[in-house]
Amino acid sequence: MAEQFAVTQIPGAETGEIPPSPVDRDEKTAFIYSLVDPIWDIDTLPLTYTNSRWSAFFYRADEKQLRRVLPDCLELEDDVVEFWYVDHNHTMLGPYGEMGVTVAASHKAGDGRTLYAGYYPYMYLTQDAAIDAGRVLGFPKKEAFIRVLEHGGAPDDGYGVYDTKVYQFDYFSFLMIRNGYVLHSATGKYDDADLPAKPKFYGNTDYGRMNMKVVTAPDLSESRWELVYLPSLVTKDLATAMGRPDAEGSHRFQVKPESIRTASAGNINWFMQATPYDNLGHELPPKELIGLMTFSFDLIIPAGEVPWTETYTRDATWAGAAKPYRFGLRHRFPKPIGLGA
Repeated sequence: MAEQFAVTQIPGAETGEIPPSPVDRDEKTAFIYSLVDPIWDIDTLPLTYTNSRWSAFFYRADEKQLRRVLPDCLELEDDVVEFWYVDHNHTMLGPYGEMGVTVAASHKAGDGRTLYAGYYPYMYLTQDAAIDAGRVLGFPKKEAFIRVLEHGGAPDDGYGVYDTKVYQFDYFSFLMIRNGYVLHSATGKYDDADLPAKPKFYGNTDYGRMNMKVVTAPDLSESRWELVYLPSLVTKDLATAMGRPDAEGSHRFQVKPESIRTASAGNINWFMQATPYDNLGHELPPKELIGLMTFSFDLIIPAGEVPWTETYTRDATWAGAAKPYRFGLRHRFPKPIGLGA
């Protein structure tokens, strides 16, 4: 008779965060199929992340194009774009890679407040559960193949610490592919230069984050738009949830200053394009590349609020192809051949 045994220790059970799998734990190229059911509704907030690695390219973009990717209820606040990659290692959803774009914007709420935030028009991920969970909060997540590497210099575990010693990388490499097309790639070398500009929301607790969530009725009779706002300031309750009471009053992106590296624009090799499936390369190309900043951090995602909502209805004559983008988010998808604007 085969020996029977019971699993008595579940990885991550004590912290609530699922660690990287022991096989290929340093391989970030493949899609990650999570331990969490991908058909998933959030029943736990806030979500916590520890020892993630953020890499943000900064560039100036054309203001007319930036306004095009913002919903009508938002105003543009800055022409500096954050084009970022993140390597999430320990999360409540398991490990995954992510890429996105953040634009500084503001919204005048009906209660008299002006909400400032970084708005996300694009996001791509390597893991299905994180995609489904993010969409509950309005994050515009789609699946993609993402590879992030930092290399050269002294031996390292990939996050700045090895055998309790701090090391530094010399080189970096980023790649994102979707449906067989390279959307973006960048390579280069860190020079730790001071970057001449950053987005307004960087490190600013007055700027939260915003998403536009669109929910369409099954019969297409109406689409409900909801602006979702996530604050950046760590409240007492959030600090308690993080297990870090000392974090109260700080930013919910808990950056580790010793891990910061930068590269000036002259040290970056950049490629970006639109594809038959994604318009990002066409909608927001760099007008002026500023540089790269990368760092390790802990993160908490709180519950969101909905400061604005609007419902758009379609009459009975709407055939589904007459005006395909009238009530959607045009910039996220290419225009189908043969259909009108």
